[in-house]
Amino acid sequence: MNAKLKQSSFTRALIGASLALVAMLGTVQAQNLQTQMSQANKAWEQGEYEKCQQLFTRIVTVYGGRAPMLYGPKFGVIWYRKGLCELRLAGVTKRANQLEASGKWFDLAVKSFDTCYTKFPNGAAGMPQTVNGSHKASLQRWAEACMGKAEYEEAVKLYQKFIAERDPERDKILPTPGGFYINLAICHFLMGKPKIQDGIRHFETALKNKDKMRTVDGGIVAAFLALSQAVIQEKNEQALVDFLDKNRADITLEPYQMYEFTPLFMKLAGNSIEAEMYIAAFNLYALIPGTEDVIQDLKVRINRIPDRRGIKDGAKIIEMSRLKKGLEKMEKKQRSGDPDEVNVLSAMSYLHDHAGNQRGVYGALEQLEIYHKKSKKREANLYSLVRVSSLIGEIMKTEHYGTIFLRDFPDAEKVESVRRLMLSSLFFGGEYKKSLEVAEKLIDEVSKGSEQHDICLFVLGGSHFYLGQFEQSQPFLEQHIKEFPESKFVMHSEYFVGSNLTRLQYWEKAAKTLDAFLEKYPEPGKNIYMPNALYDRANCHFSESQYDPAMVILDRLEKEFTNNPVIDMAYNMKGNIFESTAELEEAEKYYMKALEVAEKRANTIVAGEALSYLVGMLGSESAGDKKTPNPRLKDAVHWYDKFMKEYQDSPYKPQVVVYGMVAMKSVDRGQQALDNLQAVITELAGKKRQHFLEECINAYSSAYLEMKGNTPEKLKEFYYNFPGINLANKKTLALLRIAVIGVFEDEIRKAMADKDEELVQRYNSGIKALFKDLKNTFQPKDLTNFVLVRIGDYLREKTSAPKQALPYYEELLSRDDKFGEFKALLGVADVLGRSDSTADNKKAITTLIEVMSRAKDDAQTQETSLFRLIEINAKIGNWADCEKMARKYLDEKYTKKSAEVSYIFAKSFDNRDMANDALFYYGMVYNRYRGFIRISGPSVKRIIEIMWDRNLAAGDTIGQGDKERVLKIGDRQAAYQKIGWPYVTSTKKIRETNKDMTEEEKEIWDEVAALVQQYETSGQVKTMEQVREEERNSRRGGR
Repeated sequence: MNAKLKQSSFTRALIGASLALVAMLGTVQAQNLQTQMSQANKAWEQGEYEKCQQLFTRIVTVYGGRAPMLYGPKFGVIWYRKGLCELRLAGVTKRANQLEASGKWFDLAVKSFDTCYTKFPNGAAGMPQTVNGSHKASLQRWAEACMGKAEYEEAVKLYQKFIAERDPERDKILPTPGGFYINLAICHFLMGKPKIQDGIRHFETALKNKDKMRTVDGGIVAAFLALSQAVIQEKNEQALVDFLDKNRADITLEPYQMYEFTPLFMKLAGNSIEAEMYIAAFNLYALIPGTEDVIQDLKVRINRIPDRRGIKDGAKIIEMSRLKKGLEKMEKKQRSGDPDEVNVLSAMSYLHDHAGNQRGVYGALEQLEIYHKKSKKREANLYSLVRVSSLIGEIMKTEHYGTIFLRDFPDAEKVESVRRLMLSSLFFGGEYKKSLEVAEKLIDEVSKGSEQHDICLFVLGGSHFYLGQFEQSQPFLEQHIKEFPESKFVMHSEYFVGSNLTRLQYWEKAAKTLDAFLEKYPEPGKNIYMPNALYDRANCHFSESQYDPAMVILDRLEKEFTNNPVIDMAYNMKGNIFESTAELEEAEKYYMKALEVAEKRANTIVAGEALSYLVGMLGSESAGDKKTPNPRLKDAVHWYDKFMKEYQDSPYKPQVVVYGMVAMKSVDRGQQALDNLQAVITELAGKKRQHFLEECINAYSSAYLEMKGNTPEKLKEFYYNFPGINLANKKTLALLRIAVIGVFEDEIRKAMADKDEELVQRYNSGIKALFKDLKNTFQPKDLTNFVLVRIGDYLREKTSAPKQALPYYEELLSRDDKFGEFKALLGVADVLGRSDSTADNKKAITTLIEVMSRAKDDAQTQETSLFRLIEINAKIGNWADCEKMARKYLDEKYTKKSAEVSYIFAKSFDNRDMANDALFYYGMVYNRYRGFIRISGPSVKRIIEIMWDRNLAAGDTIGQGDKERVLKIGDRQAAYQKIGWPYVTSTKKIRETNKDMTEEEKEIWDEVAALVQQYETSGQVKTMEQVREEERNSRRGGR
């Protein structure tokens, strides 16, 4: 049928009613009524509802008084139609937010429907027997008007009355069966005391029979919103959650429909949050469609009906104008940068935060950053994203989004906070290389003394610490502690400083620092580093062979921190101490405890370490007393095999194959052990860090030479062509040649013991050739630190051009790897100290002072450095400094060069014309070291020279105060008789018979003897013959 010819149910009913009424009137009245009815019909069709209502009002006013008697129940239809107009007008004004007007229309509608139902019932006595076709329907419309007035209890009663009275064959459910149950549901939800379950029952009836009952989508959403209001009012969150779990699919509309309800969903979700119904709020936000989804859906609908005003889709009417208006609105929102989902995602992040789901918060914030970069709230959202990513450990994301924040908002208030978050997140997340990289960029940008400077210093020091760069770490940590004593990170830095010193093996300083740390932070509950600090402190004691105090700390760790990660390392250290004190059973017990704990925790490093100790202790050739054979030697093989089977990748593999060599030979598996050792050498050769390679090579050398038929010469040939080592691997090839030199040096010592001069000469020639080969074949940059020192020392000590050693030392000193650093510095200082240039000598002194200041825990380096300082200061005539340093050497009770230092000490007074002091100290030297001709000879010579030149006579006084004394014999006589002659006489045999005496020593002795002879023949002293004769005469006279 043509749409223009179609008539609405309202029109059809109105025409039917007018025909019936007209038939009951006179001609004039009939014409007038028919005209008004026609006008009302036309007004309705044209949407002029107010005009339509006015016409009906006029009709009921004019004809209503006699209507029951004249027209009977049929006149009720006019009241019903009037009520429909008023109901429609109420809806229009309500949507326009004209609440006063809508209230008026709802009141009029109630009256109209009430009149239709009450005044014009069918079959009423005393009325014409006409039919009111809208009698029961008016109950439903009456209920709708009551709903408009928020009189939901009354509306429910009217609906129930309709159900009770309706004729199923005649009385239709309005507006549709689905709409009827939707309205019932809404009434139950919104009445003063909501009946949520009853409302849900009606709601679900409409939902489950959606197509059959023609339930419209708008009604579904309205009912759901009413349900949401009810559960918020009643704080019955679970009812909403249960409903959604059961009916979510049925209440979710197409995006082009759903978006119109977004403001209501947003409001209800916000109300849910205010009511602390967070799950309900989450579900409500989840129903809001995305802007892009809505836009695409609207475009699809528009494209389907390009030339039409609208289209009917089932129970829905899709209007083109409404679609276009919606599209324009949504595209405008999208262009603004703040579409609805910005608020939704922001709310979602809040809800996730309240639920403690930081991952959810992060997800919502990341969506905001990825898809809504134009949002007015982007700065705040991006900052929150940086903050939350750091909280959940997404450290690389923190760095990524932090960088974006700093780039896009360089002047933001939160810039410094973002920098802190980036650094702290990266650092505490274990990304030490990245945190170091970021901190190094920021340190020059942040303000000195600021919170940002605080964390930058901390991260720089801490990152270097965890990366094992202990030298670089220390100054940053110390600066952090000094400049930020109140920092929240200061406890971390204070521990790192102490622990760092243990890594650098500055044991004394580390001990003091750790003691101060433990005293400052004595509570384990507040000091997260307590077990680690205790372990480090025990390590200081252990490294200084202070076993008892170390054991006290380790016992405490075992008692109080059994479950701490350091306990397996503590067990290993206890094993070390027991082994060092020859308590081997206890040592074995603790090594096995360490192994057990480490294996339970899958700590392969400590487990491998424990096994290496077991192999090393049990695999020793001798027992604890180092004298008797080890009865448990073969027991080491079990642990050796376990290690080689289960811990092949352990860094302790080199130690195991070295320590287990003897034990493996004891069970006739020497070749297997040698093969393992060879494989480890090859394996280490391919690594950047070749820890323990030298020991492996030395062990291989010894084991190889013990094999029948092998010789040092064969070993040299084998090492020059070591299997699996590429010719480009210069470092390892050089180390192998150094090992051959070590073997040749051992052979020289054996040959010297056997007095085989020919063999000594042969191996010396071999060593010289090997060093020459090393120097010509390998560049310093290709060599390990160990080899650099060996070659440098050889060139410095064994050649006539010691400056050739400098490139080798300098190469080592240029590296980050500081192994052998002090030896290289000492080598450089020695070379410069030998120079004829005073400038070089002074550089040597500066270098030695640096070594002494840094190597405070290395007694040998301290002694060597101090001795060379004494020698070089003496060389350039710095006698005052020489005295101070010599006194320090002697006070520290160093012994290696005590004779030479004592001589130089005496010489320092001599060269400053302090004759009495010089005589005193020279005298001490020659009396203490008389047989050491190189020292005692020059001392005696200077004593007698000084005394000869001073020439005090007997009876003269020397000294002052308490030290004043009268000479009983003159200086010259004393120099000859008491010093010179006795010295020459007592050491003459050494001069004549000692084959090891050097030419230099012989020359010194000869000079002293000649000077004594000169004095004897000078005529100025009594000769020893004369002295003896006087003594004989004196004895005779005494008789």
